[in-house]
Amino acid sequence: MKKHSLTDLWENLSAFSNPVPSDVAGTMQALGIEVLREVSGEDSTEFLARCPAHLALTGKADRRPSFSVNSRTGLFHCFSCGYSGPFVQLVEDGLGYARVEAFQWIARRGVYRTCSDEEQNPQKDPDEPRITEAALALFVPPPPRALETRGLTAEACSDFGVLWSPTSKHWILPIRNPMTGELWGWQEKGKRFFRNYPQGIFKSRTLFGDLTWRGTTALLLESPLDAVRAHALGIDGAFASFGAHVSEAQMRLLKDRCTTLVLALDNDTAGLASRDRLYARWRPRGLAMKFLSYSGISAKDLGDMSDEAARSAYAHAHYPWRRRRT
Repeated sequence: MKKHSLTDLWENLSAFSNPVPSDVAGTMQALGIEVLREVSGEDSTEFLARCPAHLALTGKADRRPSFSVNSRTGLFHCFSCGYSGPFVQLVEDGLGYARVEAFQWIARRGVYRTCSDEEQNPQKDPDEPRITEAALALFVPPPPRALETRGLTAEACSDFGVLWSPTSKHWILPIRNPMTGELWGWQEKGKRFFRNYPQGIFKSRTLFGDLTWRGTTALLLESPLDAVRAHALGIDGAFASFGAHVSEAQMRLLKDRCTTLVLALDNDTAGLASRDRLYARWRPRGLAMKFLSYSGISAKDLGDMSDEAARSAYAHAHYPWRRRRT
């Protein structure tokens, strides 16, 4: 029988559970996050604070308490910049630890518990209807005019399961379990509008794209529709993270699927800061990473580029040390 070291046991434990401190507010204080207000609910408390990642992601400090941490699930979320994830990720980002180190740090602070997936996924609440494929019957394939506006094709939308709401005139972007493909919910997106269903869905544990794909080079974008656009242009292995913040779980999924990752996050303060953070954190872990080339291009993201410019930006993706002058 194979013997497992203590390190192996910690790795396995940290990989398959989400440690929640018994004293969430006290642990936040230990991370340098001041709790400004508490909002009590039926079975949990929300601790409100200023977002610790706001400056890095947006270039501006969070002057209002836009950030909250749930005492029961340990989930944190910034309603302004979108920074979100499980409590262990807050420790990882705040202290620069790997997942197992962050898990051990929480454990060393005293009593903690692990929060199951069922507790963290609102759609699994027994009082809520289970999300099934039948729920998508309300939607239809995107109409030609909508496809033309975004530079998409019907084939690309079909490949990624993208649908259209005929009532709200919004895009419907499925959110699925990365291991089984089970439907968790969806993101509804329109002009200056987006909504996740069910509310609070834990999308930072998955990616948008073809979750069965494996290959050499993957492409990571923020917007699901930009991933569909890349696929329509013939760019293989396109995924989206649903925003500028890319979680540890999402990066693990990408590392399992490719040997080289092209980072194509938005060409703005939040996107560039997230790109640089991901490179610094994951390049030492053996994942080769390139940056999408925005040289000579004023567009904020791949979705705003012409077909020719988008293909060129991808073809000229470069390693940071080979950055070309603009």
